Amino acid sequence: MRKILSILVFTFAFIININTVTAETLSYIPENPEKALIIIHGYGQSGDKLQWMTNRLKKDLENTAFYYPTAPDRAPHQGYQWFVIPVFGAEMADIKMYERMLNDAADNVVVLHDLVDEIHNDLQIPYENIDVAGFSQGGLMALLTGLTNPNHIGRVVSLSGVPLLLTEDFGEDMIVSEPDILLIQGDNDQVIPINSIFMTKQTLEGVEFQPQAETIRGMGHEINPKAQQKMIEFLQ
Repeated sequence: MRKILSILVFTFAFIININTVTAETLSYIPENPEKALIIIHGYGQSGDKLQWMTNRLKKDLENTAFYYPTAPDRAPHQGYQWFVIPVFGAEMADIKMYERMLNDAADNVVVLHDLVDEIHNDLQIPYENIDVAGFSQGGLMALLTGLTNPNHIGRVVSLSGVPLLLTEDFGEDMIVSEPDILLIQGDNDQVIPINSIFMTKQTLEGVEFQPQAETIRGMGHEINPKAQQKMIEFLQ
């Protein structure tokens, strides 16, 4: 496990410094929406950084409301974070460091569960018509949202996501829903290595999921047009 996790080090060497703030959610709501898609940002970003996806997606995902939440914690240098990234990058190779990140992520997933409930109550959209996607840190948050939401939301897309592993504090008993899942990863990603998609796939298969996994040739740590198209096809 130590060797596998060591591939995740790369740019993750930041000083721990959490400042909790009020999370902001931006949205695009068409007339009479029938579905909703929550799109979750990555480390050091905020909801507005992914708003460009509305124009790309709304033509193919008709009658869909788009939501862009901002994480509740400030990142040490700029932007916001869904979970702490430990100090000293090499220490991330230790399973205890991963457990710390996953515990923080599991705490903050409440923000996303509350947003799911808000969408359901305000727009009268059935839970099964609410999907969630996330990039990088947001990819892991999207998975946690779908797997731990008791109201059984529809689909989950993890884009270049931090891998999902089971730990002593996050075991199979925490998984209460069975959403359809798509994993997308670039084979030229220098931040979240390609091995991550296989780690997540293995974890999910170990708890009897059958996730769809797509690797995009030449894609780095980004959401390129091919990844966007894969996501659209999955969500349609």
